[in-house]
Amino acid sequence: EVKTKMGALNRLMGSPKEIDIDGNKILLHPIKVKDMAKVSNENPTPEEALAMARNIIKLSIEDTNNEEIDELPLKTYLKILDEVYKLNGFENEKAGRIKAAVAARQKQ
Repeated sequence: EVKTKMGALNRLMGSPKEIDIDGNKILLHPIKVKDMAKVSNENPTPEEALAMARNIIKLSIEDTNNEEIDELPLKTYLKILDEVYKLNGFENEKAGRIKAAVAARQKQ
């Protein structure tokens, strides 16, 4: 039996957080450093913001796909994004820009 030695940072790995969205329990996982390229863009176009928001949700909620995300009511979608942003400590200004771009794209 081979045991992997745990590194000094192992204790700092984020723990999942259970949230309640409209009476449904959902387990959110923190986004990892290795995934940051998928969710960061300083000035996203509406299409890029939508893709980033999808990636943020897919990285945070296991076994989620684009089709499932696209079928969510906008109000629920934005609630989930808010909770993910809080869990990961994303700055409010950036989160606000992404949410505004997503909302604008959904209205088209």
